[in-house]
Amino acid sequence: MAQLDSLCRNFWGMSESVVSIDALFERMHEDDREATIAAWFASAIDPTAYSFDFRIGTGDDVRWISARGVGGSEGRSGGWVQAIFLDITQHRRAEEAAQLVSNEMAHRLANMFAVARALTSIVAREVSDVQEFANDLGGRFEVLHRATAMATGARGIASESIPLKTFLDQMLIPYDRMSGTEIVTVEDGLSIPADDINNYAMIVHELATNSAKYGAYSGNGSLSVTAKNRDGNLEIRWREELRHDVVAPDSGTGFGSKMLRQTVTRGLRGTIERQLDARSLDVLISIPAA
Repeated sequence: MAQLDSLCRNFWGMSESVVSIDALFERMHEDDREATIAAWFASAIDPTAYSFDFRIGTGDDVRWISARGVGGSEGRSGGWVQAIFLDITQHRRAEEAAQLVSNEMAHRLANMFAVARALTSIVAREVSDVQEFANDLGGRFEVLHRATAMATGARGIASESIPLKTFLDQMLIPYDRMSGTEIVTVEDGLSIPADDINNYAMIVHELATNSAKYGAYSGNGSLSVTAKNRDGNLEIRWREELRHDVVAPDSGTGFGSKMLRQTVTRGLRGTIERQLDARSLDVLISIPAA
């Protein structure tokens, strides 16, 4: 038998002061019951201090309890085994939340290193000058840094998704004073999965840096970026209107264009259409909803 004070009766959900040990065991979470019963009976003969944790209840009502005391005859008083039951639910939930954040950060770091290795390999194959290699790779790593900062959030807690308008505004900050006119229009409610943010960052980076060299961000025209949901797909259109003719060296077969296309088609399982002439660039990207 077990004698419970008012606090113990409250979190055990018991109305009587004296209950059977088996009744307490029945309240334990089924995943913890066998190990807890074994620990309890072991404490009856082991004259040392003990502490073991277990759950009671199920679903949203589950609570974590810590049983503590001294085993053997040292823990008995007047024929009763003395023990303290502490409700440690909040402590356990905080530990679980911290572990979740740690796991998520490890996952994102692994993804970032994988992307960094791939970028290093690709850039190394495409450039022949050391300084060009360093500048190109440094710029891409900075983009990954900004994207990761958005994905993890200011408090270090990973978000499941990021509002698309917020993402585009942040990615285009380094260029926002280069264009005569820049309009970013995003349909309400659109967001992108945090797990895909590096792919989206690479897409924007390729378009923006190319624009800074030859297009609207070089001071030669205007840029509009629009995004909307069309038939369940995220549709992003990047359009530049130029004031003066420009002949860009990349006609769609260069390194930047290859990376852009691979990121869209392989990384995001989407499609990309690109139309370029001396006075305009029109890029239409369609990505299946997650």
